[in-house]
Amino acid sequence: EKHLYLTEIEWSEAWINGGEIPIYLASTYLSDERSGTQTPDENLIHESNFDVPSLEQHGIKIGKGCSNIRFINPTFNGQKHPDIHIEEYRQEDGLILSFCNNFSEEIARNLGKKCCVKIRDMELLRKKVDKQLGYKGKMGNCEYTNDHRRNHFLKSVEDSWQDEYRIFWKYSKNKKVKIPSGMAEFVAIFE
Repeated sequence: EKHLYLTEIEWSEAWINGGEIPIYLASTYLSDERSGTQTPDENLIHESNFDVPSLEQHGIKIGKGCSNIRFINPTFNGQKHPDIHIEEYRQEDGLILSFCNNFSEEIARNLGKKCCVKIRDMELLRKKVDKQLGYKGKMGNCEYTNDHRRNHFLKSVEDSWQDEYRIFWKYSKNKKVKIPSGMAEFVAIFE
């Protein structure tokens, strides 16, 4: 069971009684500032042993969209550095549904949400959406890190207060899907 915080109370209707729900691209939540559901590193895939943007201080600019780059025995400004391995540094969009592992009025307020529903069966929800999208979603808890690495399930420690659980589909546009009655039960309204 997971908790879903909703911006409008009437949105709970579809989750409880069945109906159409929107699912948005991860890039919808991309922002220059970290606030509520908005983050500056949403939809970033950054898998390397070195913070790629920090290479700019050495005069090396690597744009998003690269993979399998190696710097062996690099020397920057006369100083030797450890080998640099950039597995992936790119943006990847796709649809996400975000939930919370726990019920928390504080989390709801920080997200700017007005009510909460509890999803009874996450696997069933994923399967219902999979069928409509024609893609199998990946789901799991988000992990949080102090370093530069990022992916759809690895976020900054600054987001750890969200205690997030996600479903991600590699799908290229916002989509409305239908969910059956009884997918969720009403939990609370936040005044």
